[in-house]
Order: sequence, then C-alpha cells, then structure tokens
Amino acid sequence: MQVAPDRVTLSCPACSNPVSAEVWRVVDVGQEPDLKLRLLRGQLNVVACPSCSNLTAVAAPLVYHDPEKELFLMLIPSQLGLSGEEQEKAIGQLTNLVMNSLDAEQRKGYLFQPQTFFSMEAMHSVILRAEGITDEMVEDQRQKGQLIRDLLVQLEDDAGFDKLVEDNREQLDYEFFLFLSASMDQAREDGEKQVAEQLATLRDRLQQLVAPSQVSPPEGMEGTITREQLIERLFSHKDDEDFKTLVAAARPVLDYQFYQALTSQIEAAEGQSDGEKAQQYTDLRTRLLDLAEELDKEAKEALDRAAALLRQIVESENMEAAAEENLEQMDAAFLTTLEANIVAAEQSGLAEILEKLKKLKEFVVSLLEARLPPEMRLINQLLSTPDLDSRRALLEEQAELISEDFPKVLELIVEDLRAQGQEEAADHLAEMVPEVEALLEAEAPDSTTEKGS
Repeated sequence: MQVAPDRVTLSCPACSNPVSAEVWRVVDVGQEPDLKLRLLRGQLNVVACPSCSNLTAVAAPLVYHDPEKELFLMLIPSQLGLSGEEQEKAIGQLTNLVMNSLDAEQRKGYLFQPQTFFSMEAMHSVILRAEGITDEMVEDQRQKGQLIRDLLVQLEDDAGFDKLVEDNREQLDYEFFLFLSASMDQAREDGEKQVAEQLATLRDRLQQLVAPSQVSPPEGMEGTITREQLIERLFSHKDDEDFKTLVAAARPVLDYQFYQALTSQIEAAEGQSDGEKAQQYTDLRTRLLDLAEELDKEAKEALDRAAALLRQIVESENMEAAAEENLEQMDAAFLTTLEANIVAAEQSGLAEILEKLKKLKEFVVSLLEARLPPEMRLINQLLSTPDLDSRRALLEEQAELISEDFPKVLELIVEDLRAQGQEEAADHLAEMVPEVEALLEAEAPDSTTEKGS
C-alpha cells in the first residue's frame, strides 16, 4: 500500500500567509506509477499560495522506490542542514515506512542499501539513467528548452528574434522542432492554453525563417511524425539488419523524450495487465540502448581515426604526398573533421593553419573528384564554375560526355539539391538543363534535314 502524503501548514515566503501543503515522503512507483512523472516534472511537494499564487518547493526528506528496477533512493535536501545523526534517523524512518508498506516477499536485499542524494537533480539523474535517458540527453533537452524560452522572450522584437535565430540556426533542426511540438502538446495536456498558443506562434514564425530541408526527418525516416509512431516502427522490425539501419537513421531523435515515451508505453501496458507487451517494450528499450551505444562507439572511433589521419597529413613533410598515400581512408568522417578544423581555425584567427587546411581540402577534393566517372566530374565542374558563358564553354569542350540521359541526370541532381535546401546550387545547375538539351539537339544526326522536311 502506498504511504499517504503528510498534510502540513507552511508560511508563504512571498506574502507570509499560511498555506496548507501536501508533502510526499514516500514515492513508490510500483504502487503508484503516476508519482514518478510528477516527481520528474518538479510537480511533487510544490505548493501554490492561494493568496499570491507564489509557488514554493517544500524541502523534505523523501524516498523513491522502483521495485522493477530495484531502485531505492533517499533524498536528504542539503538546505535542511541535517547533522549526520539526523540524516541516519531520517533514512531509518523512511526505510521503515517503505518496508511496512510491502508484503514480506517484496522485501529484498537492495532495500537495506539505499543510495543517498542531497539534491533533487542528482536523484533525477539516476532515475532517468535507469530509463535509458543519459545525462547528455537531459543536457540536450535543457539547452533546447532554454533556446525556446529565449526565442519566446524575443518574439515581439523582430530584430532581436531574427538575430537569435541566425546565431542558433544550426540548433534549429528536426530534433528541435520535434521538441518544440512535444512541448506544445504537453502544455495543452497540462491545461496551459496560453503557453501552447505562444509555442504554436513560435513554431509558425520559425518555419518561415528556416529552410524546409533543415527540419526534414533524417534520411530513412520520412513520414515519421511522433515518437510513438517511431516506437511502433522499431517495434515491428524483427530483422537485425533492417533494425540497425532504421536505428542508425533515427539516431538523432532517440533522445530524452523518446525514451520517456517508450517508458510510458511500458507503463501503459503494465497498467492494462498486459505483461507480455510490457516485456516486449522493455526488451525493445534494452535492444535500442545496446545498439545506440554500439553506433555511438563506431561514430566516435571513425572521427578519432579521421582526426589522427588529419594530424598525420598536416604534420607530414609533404602534405600532398601524404594525402595521396592515404586517399583510401578519406571517407565522410575525414571530410567532416577537415571542415570542422577549417571552421575552428577561422574562428580562432589562425591564418597560417587556416590557409594550410584550405589548401589540403582543395587538394583532397580534386583527388576524390578525379576518381569520379567523367560525367560526374563534369557536373561538379559546372557547379563550381560561376558564370553562364564559362559553363557553356565547358559543355562544348566536353560534349562527348553528354548523352541523351544527361539532362535527366541534371534534373534529378537539381531536385536533390533543392531537397537539401541548396537553392543557389540548384538554380545554378538548373540553368544548364536547356543548354544541354540545345546542345544535344544541335548535334543530333540529320537534325537540320528533319526540321526542314
């Protein structure tokens, strides 16, 4: 049986009026699962003053018990200033309360070794890690939440808002918009209509300033709208290779809220006494955590190898010879690392290093380009040639590479560039489609005769 909360009377710190408060000392999620969500949202042991509406968090010793995960956590708030003896007494009392609420067969060894915390944040971290939510995910969510708050503050100031968007453009991606939508849904669910409307206005405003490709789902996840739908897609993939491919595509959105949604599915199944489905969702969570860890490790190793290779090439006596010698190892991770170092050198004002890295990039790109099929090399040259007359000349010089399929290839690349938000490059290449078609028509056998007949 869940231990009932205490009813205490406090003095409001803002207006000094008496306030009646409900204070939980025992949170046993095995007996009352809803308490976990209230605790993690900061809604437990928080009282609103009826006179001035001031919200006050009540500092009180608290025990958190999750029998499924064998978590037995004690919170002794540091602001109480309890002595060591007083802390031991509080822990003993809370332990007894939990023990007395359990049947004999539920009293296991872990209950005699509670973990003690002196801040709610530290205890939250342990609870979330047990759900597959890492500290990095929590920090990522905190940063997104802070950016949303900053944007809301600037919503009425056009200049300030536009500058904030520009300064944080890289953060305004698919994951951010998922988080924003989830926050809006949560506000509606909590009855905070005004907050939900503000978030909706913010989303609409941002969508006018951010390129559609920037907020598109990761490749392989087109059409995925909610985390619940993603969970079902992952749940239905039994083949290991397909599952790994989908997880790799979805890796950016396997975040704090995703694992919270998955935990909610587990708890919903348990609430419906569907033990088999709850276990299947639990197995899915374990499988995801293991695979996500494997993918993160692979990505880190790839970037570490790329960084080591870049250092080796830059520090060599003959940079170009070293680049040619290691061309086979120059993959996407290497180019990403090289570009990141160029940006860092530029931001730090390291002119000599910046020039060296740019020279290396230009040389590596030329080496990689040389390995492309001749038709793709021509397309790359068209993209990098600024004026139309020069591009026309390039087409005439390499007319032997232009087949009847070439215009279609150009159109497909133009579509792909637009999908990536690279409008300037797309327009640049789209100009060449009619030029190529005209060239093909002019070179077609008997074209003059056919026209005159």
